[in-house]
Amino acid sequence: MLIESKRFNFTSVEQVIADYFLGKNPPLSIDELSKKVAVSPASITRFSKKLNLNNYKELIFLYQLSFAHSEQERPISTSIAASYHALATTSDQQYKPEVITKFCQAIHEKKLIHYWGLGFNSYAGMDLQFRFARLGKYIQVISDNNSIAMSAHFIEKEDLVIVASQRGEDCHLEESMRLAKEKGCEVLLITANRKSQLIPHSHHVLVAPELSEEEALGQISPQIPMLIQLDMIYSQYVQLYETTIRQWVESEQILTDKHK
Repeated sequence: MLIESKRFNFTSVEQVIADYFLGKNPPLSIDELSKKVAVSPASITRFSKKLNLNNYKELIFLYQLSFAHSEQERPISTSIAASYHALATTSDQQYKPEVITKFCQAIHEKKLIHYWGLGFNSYAGMDLQFRFARLGKYIQVISDNNSIAMSAHFIEKEDLVIVASQRGEDCHLEESMRLAKEKGCEVLLITANRKSQLIPHSHHVLVAPELSEEEALGQISPQIPMLIQLDMIYSQYVQLYETTIRQWVESEQILTDKHK
């Protein structure tokens, strides 16, 4: 309740710390928590003081006490909302405008765009395909390793490949990316794995939020982190190429009116 009461006064970094505690995660030392949520120990100390506590030890004491006194589980809606909020906050912290712009420029300049994604990554690609179709861009979603391998063999230098892989671990996908890059095709990657084996085979990398163990087990839809990144690409694209988009929409409207 103390953390919730101060929530609207937190910075984006403090929101990440708050999400950890509101998710009823195990108590950790300040160094362990720092590594877990990727913030500095100093930020955690400032977070504690913002709660009007003397230090982090006092925060942990109260946090452990709350476990002992609470027999009721938090409402499911609160847990889910906290997970979504954590993903959104992490995306905001990791936001790299220059990388998003590179993605937008590549999509704008290329005529044929191949989207490679397996499993839930392909579902996110279908959403991207639908949205960009309304802007006059054709995106081909390919969602199995055999079709991706075939696409890599027939790909041309003028094409664009966007690879979406949350885990960033797939030797078949790695080989297809390697082949596409060797052919001179621009390859873009979206992944949550900063040490992914796919990174060396891409020109630009967009880092998505990583799912926690609970989230990965299905607490929330696994394509959400990928959808957040694709939403940012789409929004930036609309801003960058507003005039071009308007002209395309107007020309489409003229053709539609002629066939009525």
